[in-house]
Amino acid sequence: MKTQKLMIKLFLAIIFISVVSSCSEDYLKENPTSFIDATRLVVDEAGAELYLVGAYDAVQESVSSGTGAKSNLGWGVHWGTMATDEVVVPGWAGDRKLIFLQQVTPNNATVRNMWVNLFVNLNKVNSVVDRISALTEDQIDIARRDEMIGEAKFLRATIYFAIVSTWENVPLIKNETKDLKNIDMPAQSTPQEVYDFIVEDLKFAESNLEAKQGGGRATKGAAQALLGKVYLQMTGHPLNQSDKFALAEAELLKVINSGVYSLLPNYPEVFDLNNEQSSEMVFSIGMDGPGSNEGGILSSFYGPLGFVSNGAGFGTCWVNATSVTKYDANDIRLLNNIAKHNANQASPEEGMNDPSTWGNTDWQWKPWKWHASKPNAYTNDTPFDNPYIRYADVLLMYAEALNGQSGKLTQAHVDATINTLRARAALPASNNLDIAGKNQTQIADEILDERYRELFIEGWRRNDLIRFGKYESTIKAINQSGWTTSGNPGSNYQDYEIRWPIPDPEIKLNPNLVQNPGYN
Repeated sequence: MKTQKLMIKLFLAIIFISVVSSCSEDYLKENPTSFIDATRLVVDEAGAELYLVGAYDAVQESVSSGTGAKSNLGWGVHWGTMATDEVVVPGWAGDRKLIFLQQVTPNNATVRNMWVNLFVNLNKVNSVVDRISALTEDQIDIARRDEMIGEAKFLRATIYFAIVSTWENVPLIKNETKDLKNIDMPAQSTPQEVYDFIVEDLKFAESNLEAKQGGGRATKGAAQALLGKVYLQMTGHPLNQSDKFALAEAELLKVINSGVYSLLPNYPEVFDLNNEQSSEMVFSIGMDGPGSNEGGILSSFYGPLGFVSNGAGFGTCWVNATSVTKYDANDIRLLNNIAKHNANQASPEEGMNDPSTWGNTDWQWKPWKWHASKPNAYTNDTPFDNPYIRYADVLLMYAEALNGQSGKLTQAHVDATINTLRARAALPASNNLDIAGKNQTQIADEILDERYRELFIEGWRRNDLIRFGKYESTIKAINQSGWTTSGNPGSNYQDYEIRWPIPDPEIKLNPNLVQNPGYN
């Protein structure tokens, strides 16, 4: 029992004394080799800047694909992709198989580890917000202080958005927990309360950050784009607040009108190592590998058949066969996102562009996006930054926000958003979306399909399906056979599984937590 109590205290109250490590950009190169007492460190701008690095590290560890030793705990991979129609999972995939098959229980170890990882890293970011907020004008320029706080609050919003999307009914912990001996066991807040807190953080960030491409740092545009995404999510389950479409429209239009962001001319370039922080990246989570324990798993978790050293993937999942049918045969995104070749036989460029290297059956096809070099020594320590919000996503969200308001979306809007993306994908004008005669529901379906094609395996699919009210029907429609899949999830799905269970060990440790409906 003492051990269990210590675990919950550590989970809720790990003191952030910063093993502050580096991300991929120069400003995050500080890598202290010893523990630093935050009370002694955060006394001026230099100390605050170093401490802020840890908040980025916290997001790197938890929200994206995970990093270093925690590369298998990433929220975007497990919640956003594994339990959707983007991939199928083989029988040897352990907890990922159960996530794919909609057989998650309160004792699923991966789900529990993700919960702990997110809340531990939340406490790190809470520490950054609290300690930098305590600095006075004698210690730091107030405008610079508030800018740092804005960055940290943006990062906190990414963590809480992941938490509330996944479990809905969660503790709302607004400040750092320091005292390991006298700790209040938090009860859950409503999803509305958590979303309101996220919105509050993002509005502060928007007001205090600069409008620029941040090279891995949070900016005004990143805060506006995430706020637009959060507002859109509030239009769907569990809040179903249609008034948020207009609020999302306003935030996303600010990003579009800022002049800071633009699409890269060629879709494959977006995911090239040379363009990790391009004009298309509104916010991208930095990774640095191999060899520094700061890499992620992109390009190795997903990738072709073959040896990882030749640019292949681990064999952790296969592409859902229906994914191919969502693309026009000439869509460059099909060639970039789905590997039909074997990495041992072809380089990424050859594999993408030479049909003679392609396998002719779906068991030979793998999800693909970040094309690892051949040869490489990445394994599970890859250098590819993790796109969090791209400008392409902003354009699609803007179209969605307009379509959510009756009569607001025009053909000109569609041409500037959806059809612009189709043109970049090398599709002819005959493939453009013409909304004449289409109702809101039909257009929404077109937008959802376009999000699938454009944002494939970037971690947003489950949130999209839930928001559009399509999650249950999509899961029940998955129908793929063969050795590449552990089965089909449709027969297992129950409506309460739209959210995940609160991990049972956490409920035992904290009697104020109540299990989500259906999982008792």
